[in-house]
Amino acid sequence: MRVLLIDNPYPFEEYPRPSLSLGYLGAVLEREDVDVQILDFLVAEYSSEKLRKKLEEYQPQVVGVTSSTLNYLTARQILRVCKGCDPDIVTVIGGPHVSFTAEDTLKKAPWIDIVVRGEGEETIIELIRALETGGELGGVMGIAFRQDRRVVLTQPRPFIKDLDSLPFPAWHLVPISKYLAIKAPVSVSTSRGCPYGCIFCCGPLMMGHQVRLRSPKLVVDEIEKDHKEFGIKEFSFIDDTFTLNHRHAQQICDEIRARNLDIELGSFSRADHLTKELLVSMREAGFTGVLFGVESGAQKILNTIKKKITLDEIREGTKLATENGIGVFANFILGLPGETPETARQSMDFGQELREKYGAIYGFHLLSPFPGSELYEKADEYNIKILSRDWADYDANRPITETADMKAWQAQEISDFYDRAAAYVWAEKRRLAESGDLQCREELAEKDSRQFAWRLLKGDVIERVGRIKITGAQNPAQGEQVEELAQRVSQRLATPLDSARHEIWKLAQKGLLRCEREGKGFVWKWG
Repeated sequence: MRVLLIDNPYPFEEYPRPSLSLGYLGAVLEREDVDVQILDFLVAEYSSEKLRKKLEEYQPQVVGVTSSTLNYLTARQILRVCKGCDPDIVTVIGGPHVSFTAEDTLKKAPWIDIVVRGEGEETIIELIRALETGGELGGVMGIAFRQDRRVVLTQPRPFIKDLDSLPFPAWHLVPISKYLAIKAPVSVSTSRGCPYGCIFCCGPLMMGHQVRLRSPKLVVDEIEKDHKEFGIKEFSFIDDTFTLNHRHAQQICDEIRARNLDIELGSFSRADHLTKELLVSMREAGFTGVLFGVESGAQKILNTIKKKITLDEIREGTKLATENGIGVFANFILGLPGETPETARQSMDFGQELREKYGAIYGFHLLSPFPGSELYEKADEYNIKILSRDWADYDANRPITETADMKAWQAQEISDFYDRAAAYVWAEKRRLAESGDLQCREELAEKDSRQFAWRLLKGDVIERVGRIKITGAQNPAQGEQVEELAQRVSQRLATPLDSARHEIWKLAQKGLLRCEREGKGFVWKWG
């Protein structure tokens, strides 16, 4: 059976990273000798025409898409195109959004055949086997489907006990060179589950409250393999809290150091789960930063959302991390229960305090109560008014909720103020760079380089202008090939030729762009 997994477009503020969930699904399918491919629209321009072409070429029997609330509508539309192209294709959707809205999904999207609820690695294998043999879907745990015009929810699937039984993610199915071009970190899971109960998060229901750990050796085996095989240097541990179990985190750091891997690492953490000893080991292993979900600068809001942390603990953890060479990004959410203009200002002031005293970076998102979270299910109890049930509005960057004391327009004003402040910071860095500040020059060069690569990817620029005929009798030298491509890219993106030439050379020298002979010319491709 042929299975096509699709990574669908996403409303990013930050640069994307390859989908770990699809990497795992591709790996377990390959292990079971299932023919599988991944079509990645995260780092490419999406079009229904491109999707139809892929369907015609590969002719999959099953198409699977994973989604969160932020890109659910796009995922739904992709499956609609698939079903319209071939009604016999079995369309499957998974991810946190549909795991908690399975019935609603199947009722409102008749072109979706099956919903996978919760962890999908074991479910997808049982599902494929049932489809191959014509078996009863009711015997597959963890799915929802239609039967006699009613929605059937099978028994929930238990969480995978032995995470070490999972194969390494199948990154060879993903256009990894595109992610390396924008210097996106590759995700690694060292555990699943979260013991906390923050009311805005559906993670514990999706992955369980009990934390399941992977073998430190296997974690680093995976990192070393990806580093050597694909040239990946930047990794991100996506555990809800990597530093929750100090012994486990320490063992992973020790294993990385023992192998002398030249890599950069980041992770999610909590400010109250750090020690100097662990931070030193993390730095020596290659950690450059951690992300704290600070959420609010008002203690009463932290208490309401069941964060189980104090502002002083956040201060101390931030200070401890930065003093030991680990950068901190503090993430805030505007619009949480009890939010007022005053508490919002407290959050702004607290973020600025963390920046000025400890060098932390901070950022804001607007509250989007996602299905499955306590806040979504009990919004009235928390005195939260949800203004929209249109999933297109759930991008965490527009106000879709109100509290009793802060209206949507006030939340938007505060968010806009932060965006203007962030833009001012970059404008100031550019001014300093032009005045000769070397650090600002390096930061801006890095930023500009990633933006250039991102424009190449999202516009399918290489695919559109990279096919070049040879007019002379001899093959052009590499410099001539780069020059020709740079001129075309410069025109396509309306960017200075010198900049285009510089960036194309870098991508080619790293092997991320490569040139091949084809017929009476040559063609540039992502490596």
